[in-house]
Amino acid sequence: MKDLIEYMARAIVEYPDEVMVTEEEGEDHIVYHLRVAESDMGRVIGKEGRIANAMRTVLKVAAIRKGTRAILEIGEGITRPGFRAERKPEAEFEPEAELEPEAEFEPEVEPEPESGDKA
Repeated sequence: MKDLIEYMARAIVEYPDEVMVTEEEGEDHIVYHLRVAESDMGRVIGKEGRIANAMRTVLKVAAIRKGTRAILEIGEGITRPGFRAERKPEAEFEPEAELEPEAEFEPEVEPEPESGDKA
């Protein structure tokens, strides 16, 4: 299963040589730790975690077929020597200007026909 995780990760990252998978055995499960280059973390996680969740699903299916439980943890990236990940400096918190309160929204309600008015 370790090979499966490496195969999936190497297929989507920009630096496949920096993919590392380690395993840690528990009583009733195995935890796999996936580490990739810091610049590849976004590729492995994907939008809204979709890639990571897909990898976890494939791993769980493979583990079930072998009669065990497996967990995939995606950890901190590896910083390549001489490579600096581009990070934007965190902006200081500036409170927004106080906005005027919006008028209360009252939904329009159609009047019910009176029961005394029959045609």
